Amino acid sequence: MARVSEASSFHAIQHAVNKTKSRLEDLQIKGSTLKRVQKPSDDPVGNIDILSIRSKNIDGKQYERNASVAKAQLTFTENAISELTDVLNKAKEIAVAQASNLFDVNIRRGVAKEVEQLKNQAVSIANRRMGNKYIFAGHKSLTKPFNEAGEYLGDSNQTKIEVQKDYFVPISFNGKDIFYEKEGLPLPDGDPLAGSPLADFNKKVKIDGDQVEIDESLNTPVNESENSNQENFNRTPATEAERAPELGPARTSVFSDLQKLHDALITDNHEIIQDLLPKLDKAVDRLIESRAKIGSILNTVDSAVESVQKQHLLNEEYRTQIEDADLAELFTDLTRQKNVLDATYKASAQLMNKNLMDYIN
Repeated sequence: MARVSEASSFHAIQHAVNKTKSRLEDLQIKGSTLKRVQKPSDDPVGNIDILSIRSKNIDGKQYERNASVAKAQLTFTENAISELTDVLNKAKEIAVAQASNLFDVNIRRGVAKEVEQLKNQAVSIANRRMGNKYIFAGHKSLTKPFNEAGEYLGDSNQTKIEVQKDYFVPISFNGKDIFYEKEGLPLPDGDPLAGSPLADFNKKVKIDGDQVEIDESLNTPVNESENSNQENFNRTPATEAERAPELGPARTSVFSDLQKLHDALITDNHEIIQDLLPKLDKAVDRLIESRAKIGSILNTVDSAVESVQKQHLLNEEYRTQIEDADLAELFTDLTRQKNVLDATYKASAQLMNKNLMDYIN
């Protein structure tokens, strides 16, 4: 029969006491922090989810900061466009009042000074800055976008910012989209039917009163027609770039319209003033369209912020289920471990208080 030494009994008691104290210490730490997961070994799978949720929450906070910057930039831009709309409405009122020939040249020259101030105000709005960056310069935000003549010096790019996962919204508009008329397709020069079968048909047909005659001398022989068709078939098709017409440059701007109004008032030309009225209407409509676009972007930013906040609440709820401790269960375990430790101490005291006389019979 194997003999159990006093040393082995001592080490067994010490191991039991240390194990109980370690459990109690772990429960006490969880009770002080109210966290079930203190280290990755407590719940390896749950720890992965906790780290992922923390990363998403950090991203969400950055998205909210980005949205705040976007709203400030867009609101500032909208206020500038609103002021420009008021300037054009004032210019339109002047143009409507001066469109007739009731006023003499002296009165119109006096009104021209007001129009000149309106143009200077429009240039000032176009060169407005938020901080040290111009809001209508595209990516060249440190370059003054318009000179005194109203010529655009920026680029056609937009600055975008991420307000939600993989969702970017524009927060700036280039000056060409705001102050210049929209680009259009140039009208083709010459006969629009040139090169088509209808062009040859028009040459063959002669209209004399109600009689329609066909000029037989212009008819193409059959062999030549077949050769022409064969050449058209063998001809290399034009590339898409060759077929597509090029976009023409922006035709007019807010500044040129105001300058024309000023010059027409100086020269006492009411016909030019009348011609400017529809152009001013188009400019105002373009500004209203830009303000509507900014409003829709602001609504999108608000929706993105609301979505990020909802996602944050869902993440926190899920993280709580994984990381936070159950208070009732925690304090029940804590009381039980205290009782176990007390019982371990009592049992250990009875075993360790033995002396040599207890073993002599």
